[in-house]
Amino acid sequence: MSEIKSVAIAGASGNLGPHVLKALLDPKLHVTVLTRGTKSITFDPAVKVVSVDYSSVESLTSALQGQDAVVSAVGMEALEGQTILIDAAIAAGVKRFIPADYGAVTTNPKLHEYPFYSTVGKIQKYLAEKSKSTGLSYTVLSTGAFTDMLFGAIGIIDFDKHEAVLYDGGDSRFSTNSMAGVGKAIAQILKHPKETSNRMLRISEAILTQNKLLAIAKELKPEITWKTTLVDTSEMMKEALASFGAGDFSPPVFMKFLGSTVFAGNRFGAAYDVTDNELLGVEALSDESLKKLVAGRLG
Repeated sequence: MSEIKSVAIAGASGNLGPHVLKALLDPKLHVTVLTRGTKSITFDPAVKVVSVDYSSVESLTSALQGQDAVVSAVGMEALEGQTILIDAAIAAGVKRFIPADYGAVTTNPKLHEYPFYSTVGKIQKYLAEKSKSTGLSYTVLSTGAFTDMLFGAIGIIDFDKHEAVLYDGGDSRFSTNSMAGVGKAIAQILKHPKETSNRMLRISEAILTQNKLLAIAKELKPEITWKTTLVDTSEMMKEALASFGAGDFSPPVFMKFLGSTVFAGNRFGAAYDVTDNELLGVEALSDESLKKLVAGRLG
């Protein structure tokens, strides 16, 4: 596959998008940001900004003319609409498509019958089918949980209240990556088009457990007393699915469902013991850096 010299980004203003955009700002790469044009957002002057209608193949095809690759970082509500973006990429002669599929266990077919996972599974299948009959190739990047979020307001340990809800006892292993690291990995995918063509790749800066994080917190501040509650992810999943069946798709229910899959350890393969770190230049998070992250949240 020939060198990728131009790339268009969908969702550059979301949670992950800015990190992807920053990583792609390379003098050798022409970057275009696709925007709905409904928000007043200022992007780096080095990028070209094009307003599009994401519901129109014609609008998107016009915007993607001359692009070698498309990186999607759209939000959850726009995941299913990626089929339109893929069709437009094919019509415009784009060579590579990276979907918004930056999750922990989204490539596990056992989950594709459930809400959210059925959508990402549909996109994976759509790309695989189109790659056989068109000039478009794809790369799906599994990233594990975002470290930024684990240590943020919706983290799996409440460092402010000194409380933790421990999934399956707290020893479930899961891979994590920073959003900045994910952005850099995406940039490396585009620099290695042949090696990453039509593949599902995995990256992991660290494999963590809740108990490991708690142990670090206790080591740093042994005077703190922690309150822990044990939950069973299998039961969590049953409860969330029952709520879905009753028509309740509220954020708390959805987060319960995601937690029951992402933090279920080996049940769905959330820890990546085999990775593509070397190919994509991903560096491991050192124990010292992990301690600094915990210390920063403890205050």
